[in-house]
Amino acid sequence: MRIFAALLLVLPMAALAGEGQAHKPAAHHAAKPAPKPAKKKAAGADEGADGFLNLYVELCVRHFGDLDEFRARLLRDKVPKLPAEDAKPFLAGMDGDAWPVPYKGKLGNYVLALPAGKNLCLLHAHRANATAIEKGFLDIVADAPKPMVAKRGPSRDELSADKIKMRTVSSTWAPPGARRKMEFMLTTTASPKAELQALGSVAMIADGPTRNARP
Repeated sequence: MRIFAALLLVLPMAALAGEGQAHKPAAHHAAKPAPKPAKKKAAGADEGADGFLNLYVELCVRHFGDLDEFRARLLRDKVPKLPAEDAKPFLAGMDGDAWPVPYKGKLGNYVLALPAGKNLCLLHAHRANATAIEKGFLDIVADAPKPMVAKRGPSRDELSADKIKMRTVSSTWAPPGARRKMEFMLTTTASPKAELQALGSVAMIADGPTRNARP
């Protein structure tokens, strides 16, 4: 699933530009149609993987340049959200809000979390095909629109506190010389014992990669 053109329309280029570099933000502000989720399935993907990846692009990537406004709009429009206590596990200890997200008319598998005042968007999936989602995710973030350069981070295989195997992959996008980078991160597990099997995030980082909250 390659959505290079769609990402080019919505990425916050001005925020990524390094000091002293004149990277024009025209692509972000141009009056062009909003990106649509890719319709073609990535090789080896299934409907659940497509759902996660499409929502990741539509909710987190598409709105990354205006997350505060996106969160404010959801609150203003009174989109049904999780009670504060139920939202806590999805916010990893941060203040903010979380919303259950329907996909193809079905509710219950996906949760969007938007920490308050953070350049961070989190999408969780209770059940997911870890292999298919990782493949699709890496395909999405493999190529960065110019002048940005994509750099894949090292993959990590770890055990959670309750001995569940997890795998994290990531990639950063930034123009050469920029001090800030846009980081895409995915953590998955194939364990049926896990409450959450996938977590995708988009964040703005400065000095080093952030660590995903555990699924």
